[in-house]
Formats: sequence, C-alpha cells, structure tokens
Amino acid sequence: MIVFESAAKEPVTVPLSDSSSHQEGFSRSIGVERDSCPSTNGFSSALAKSMVLASLWGVQPDAYADNMDSPYLKLGKIDTFYDRKDNGDFQVNSFLWSPVFKGGYGIIAPENGGQDTHYFGGYARPLLTHPELGDAFLGAQEVLVGDSSQTEVQGEYRLPSGLGFGGGFVDREFSDQDIQFAKVSYKNQWQGIRYILSTQWQNFQGQDYPGGYVALYNTELMASWGSDGEQWRSSFGYVMPDHGQLLRPALEVLYIDNTIGKVDGSKDLMISGSLGFRNGFLSHEARLGRAMGPTGMEFTNPLGYLNPTFNRRLNTWELGELVDFRYINKALPNNRREETLEAVVFPGQLLGHDSLLSSLFVGAGVTSPNPGENGVSGLLGYAGRIKHVGSNLRLQHDFDRDDTSLYFGLIYWL
Repeated sequence: MIVFESAAKEPVTVPLSDSSSHQEGFSRSIGVERDSCPSTNGFSSALAKSMVLASLWGVQPDAYADNMDSPYLKLGKIDTFYDRKDNGDFQVNSFLWSPVFKGGYGIIAPENGGQDTHYFGGYARPLLTHPELGDAFLGAQEVLVGDSSQTEVQGEYRLPSGLGFGGGFVDREFSDQDIQFAKVSYKNQWQGIRYILSTQWQNFQGQDYPGGYVALYNTELMASWGSDGEQWRSSFGYVMPDHGQLLRPALEVLYIDNTIGKVDGSKDLMISGSLGFRNGFLSHEARLGRAMGPTGMEFTNPLGYLNPTFNRRLNTWELGELVDFRYINKALPNNRREETLEAVVFPGQLLGHDSLLSSLFVGAGVTSPNPGENGVSGLLGYAGRIKHVGSNLRLQHDFDRDDTSLYFGLIYWL
C-alpha cells in the first residue's frame, strides 16, 4: 500500500544540499499495517518515546534564547494542524522540525466507529555541529491501534569521506510482516553534480532481497532509480533557476511499482507542479526522501515504512504560489484504478496584488471512484505568513458525497 504524506521546512545546514522548506514523504507500507506478530515492542516503544522527549529537551534552552542563529534551531519550525471530515475522521498532528531533530505526535479518531490511531516518533542528527566526526542519523517511530503496536527503528553513520553504513528493522505485533535491512551508501559531488549510490539487503517474511538506488542532481534537474526487492522506485524533478522572478515553474514525477515482490501491491504515479516555486515540497532536498525510499534514511525528509506519521502529506496549495496542481494515479492489484486531480490558483498573485488577496486561493478536485462514482469538489482558503507565524485555512466540499472537510494549521518559524 502506498500513501502520500509530508512534512515541513528544511534548514540550510544539510551537507550536499540546497536550502528548502516544506517537505513531503511518499512512504510505503507493506501489506495490511494493522495486522502484526510478537515483538521487541517494550524496548522499542520506550526507545521511540525517549528519543522524542530527549531530543525536545535538548533543544529547549535555545528555543527561548534571543539569538535565533542557533545551529540547533535556525530555520526550523513548530507545526500543528487539525483536519476534520463530516463523513469520516478527524486528525490532530503536531511536530518540531529543526536542523537536529524532526519528530512529533498525532492521533486519528474515527467518528463513524473504529479504534483511534496514535502515532509518534522522531529522527535525530546528533553530529550536526561536529562535521569532522562525520554524520549520524537515528530514527524511531511507533503506531498504536488498540492493543496492536508497530515499531520502526533506523540508524546510519556516514564518514566525512561520504561513505555510510546503516540499517534498521520494523516490528509488527500479531503479524509476520516484520522487516530487517542493512545498507552501504556513498555520497559525493563531481563538477556541480551531486550523486548518491547505495546497495542494500532486506529481509521480509523470511525472504532475502538485494537492492540499491542511485540519484543524480544539480541545481535544476534530479533523477533517481532503484529497487529494494519489494518495489521499483523512480523519480524526476525540475526546478527553474532563481533569478528573483515571480514565475518560477517546478515539477516532480514519482513512480512506484509494488508488484515485483512477495506482496502484490499497487502501481502509483504522482505528478506535482507549481508555477511559483518558493522552496519546499518540490525542492531536491525534499525529494530525496521520496526518491530513495524508506531505506534511504535522508534527514532532509525522513521517510519510514510505517504510516501514518507526523511527516504529513503536503497539501496542494502548499506546493508553491500562483498555480499548483497534483495528479495521482493508483493501479490496484484487483485491476481497479483510483485517480485524483487537484489544482488551486492564487487569484491575487496572478493579478499582481500585494495584499491579503495574494494569500487567498480557490481550487477544485476530481476523484474517481469516490467510491463508486466520480467525486467533484471545490475548495477555498487562506495560506499566509505574518512575521514568525504562518497559518493556513481550507474549506473543501465534495458535491457528489455531500461531504465537507475543514483544515486549519499553524506554524511558528524559529
């Protein structure tokens, strides 16, 4: 099963990367996530919780300092949102996104029956201020549904030369869909072209899979391709150079084929674009997590096997300015197909207004099936920022299902 999710702003302190802001993950879960089998869950659960609390405690003193140039907080953010559908669930999600830690907590509460889902976790980069020692990546997250838990732990150490060694595991209670993996990778740069090469081993349901990924990118173009044995994953991205212009197109094409492994999944195509790229989801740094998959362990946009996760899906109107769009095509194993097309425009920006009007957007979407019939929806909202506080409000109505959803988010930029 593939889900589309996302997160937030990325600082400029990441080696071999440009600055970015909102991030998005395109994460994979194998099989039915709410089934699971006996585990190491006591230790793993404690590890996940203690990592979040310890990392938040570690940056707390700087959070109240007058000097926001701290390498632990600069260009980070605290993000929270509320999302509710008339005919479905409501979700609350909060997280901290900083140069040294990215993590948070969320809950999905069904209003039409069913059990609540709690999810939490975090990713830390403990060697941020000591590049002479190399780089390190530590991550843990957990999903709790009733009495069932799912736990994921990842870790990687990278030498200053660019050579890295990492691995991790996923433990699901009451299920045989546990995962273990290990990887060796190399990151470097040659004449303005940055590249990542990785080879890996993955074990799923007692079967070993070899795999590996490659990514090449410069300031404008990026391409990646690879497999972990259960899926093929490839991406292409383009970002127009920044010359201070209002019109700055950006595009991403991401394709994932889950039919190659032991568990038959879907084939997923996602195309996202904006005419007013301003850093964020469509940046190369945000794309690295989606491009390299759950075993990539990219701190710029941490991605794991489990979902849901605090690393939320970015909404269409957050892709950029002027005009944003997204097309999703999911070919299911039962020969069915699900398609979604969403687009928004910022009329005030198109007309050259520099006022409240420039933060207002309108849009429409079509989902087929929805279920069983096409669903046409309209939406309007506000997405803007005043000093250190960003806010976004969206009201969307599905005319075919007579379903209204309300989304409200707040961001405090550190």
